[in-house]
Amino acid sequence: MTMADQQTETESLDVFDRIMDAIVTQRLAPGQKVSENILTRMFGISRTAARNAMEQMTAQQFMISNSPRITRIAPLTLRDVKENFTLRKMIAPSVLAMISPQIEEAEFKRRNDAIYHEGPISTDADALRTLKANRDFNVYIAQQTQFQLLIGWTRQLEETTMRIYWIYIKLTKSMPFPWEQHKILLELVKNNQTDEIRRYTLMMISSCEDRVLNAIFSHAKLNEHSLNL
Repeated sequence: MTMADQQTETESLDVFDRIMDAIVTQRLAPGQKVSENILTRMFGISRTAARNAMEQMTAQQFMISNSPRITRIAPLTLRDVKENFTLRKMIAPSVLAMISPQIEEAEFKRRNDAIYHEGPISTDADALRTLKANRDFNVYIAQQTQFQLLIGWTRQLEETTMRIYWIYIKLTKSMPFPWEQHKILLELVKNNQTDEIRRYTLMMISSCEDRVLNAIFSHAKLNEHSLNL
């Protein structure tokens, strides 16, 4: 890959991330119409960059194309929430158990520490920072496999997880898992306890699912097809 190709790839990822941040925080709300012109004005990017981002996000179902002229932000539904947790429960325990012998303890700890937030998560900036740190932690785990398809799938799952956890944070001012759980997981990884890693990771994800669904069902406004605040 040439330097020019690397720069283009980096710029494309930056544009994608900026638009994804707006989708996560619902600045681009579920169902909202988007176009190259709208994204160009909103983010100060070129029409080509906007077009490429829209194509990628449509392929990953963060945007939906109703017609050649109408594209909207995809809704976030209860089905999406349940599907996301189901897939993560299928993938994450096995991946973490598989790569545990090669995890660097210092890097694992550094990325886990980045997720930590003391006290209630009260601002949008803190919420987004925490969510992105959690996404990056899980993508880092997938990257240790060096399986490019898995890394891509994991990132897509984690972008959806950000949308889901954003709602939870706005309702509860906290993440749906105790930060300390990752410290326990690190000890299991350090000792390469693969069976316990699978069991504990599955427990963590299942507990998150229960907390998220309870928060949604206890909030009347969210008991709808589209989970937008």
